[in-house]
Amino acid sequence: MAKRNRLHFHEWNGAKVIDLGTMEIWDGADLALLRETLTLLTDRQRHHSIGVNMEFVKYIPSGFFGLLYDWREKGIRVQLFNPQPHVQRMLWFQQFMQPVAKGCFLMLADPKQPYLAGSTPSWATTAPIGIEDDDEMEVSPFSQANDDSEAELAFAFVGDEDDDDSEASIDD
Repeated sequence: MAKRNRLHFHEWNGAKVIDLGTMEIWDGADLALLRETLTLLTDRQRHHSIGVNMEFVKYIPSGFFGLLYDWREKGIRVQLFNPQPHVQRMLWFQQFMQPVAKGCFLMLADPKQPYLAGSTPSWATTAPIGIEDDDEMEVSPFSQANDDSEAELAFAFVGDEDDDDSEASIDD
C-alpha cells in the first residue's frame, strides 16, 4: 500500500502520465503496480495516451519494455518522459522510442531498424581495439566499451598454433 501512496499523475503532451517520484530502482513490485495502474487508466478511465515519468530511474526490470509494448499493441499511445541517458542507450529504447518533444519519447509499433536474418545490424558492431604488441593477437570486435565510464574489455584467444606453449594450463 505504501507504493500506491507515492504514485502521482500528470497531464503531459496529451498523455495521462504516471510518476513514481524520485525512486531510482524499480523492481517487480513496481512493475506490477505500473501494470495495474495502466489497466485502470486505459480500461476503466478510457485514456488512449499514457506515459511514464522516468526522470530519476536508473535501473528498470527486464519486463518493463514488454509491459509498455503490450499497451502499444492494444492501440494505446505510450510515451516516456525525461529518461536518463543510461535508459536512452538501451537497445529497446533506441529501436522503439522516437523523440517527439524535449524530454518526451513516443513508442513506435515497429523497430526503427528491423533485423534481417544473416546480417549484422549497425547497432551491434563496434570497432576493435588496437593492441600495441609485436605478437599478433586476434581481438573480438565487441571488446570496446561504448561508454568512457565503463571498463574496457579485451578478449584474448589462447592456444596460438605457432606457439610451443599451447599445452599450458589455465591455472598458469
